Amino acid sequence: MENKEYLKQTNIAFKKVQDKLEDFEDEIDFDQTSDKLEILFEAGGPKIVMNTQKAIQELWLAGNGKGWHFKYQETKGIWFAEAEQIEFYQCLSHLIESRLHKTVKFG
Repeated sequence: MENKEYLKQTNIAFKKVQDKLEDFEDEIDFDQTSDKLEILFEAGGPKIVMNTQKAIQELWLAGNGKGWHFKYQETKGIWFAEAEQIEFYQCLSHLIESRLHKTVKFG
């Protein structure tokens, strides 16, 4: 994938996550830079971190003591972690749901 496409896809992912987090503004805060998004919970506890890895064209996610490395699959239009066999938004939903005890769907 060309860098331009990688940057486009990471920007889309960051925007989609930020838009969903706005739905939980009473329970979640977030801080974002151009290549990192930190999700903080009003109830305290560990944060969730999403960040780009431009050199290897990955999107990384860390939370609950674990980390995932997602590659964009252009043919399917998804970010996917091969090692764990999980799609990015599914993984992030599980992380947030485990903290909020509410259903979180990215759609």
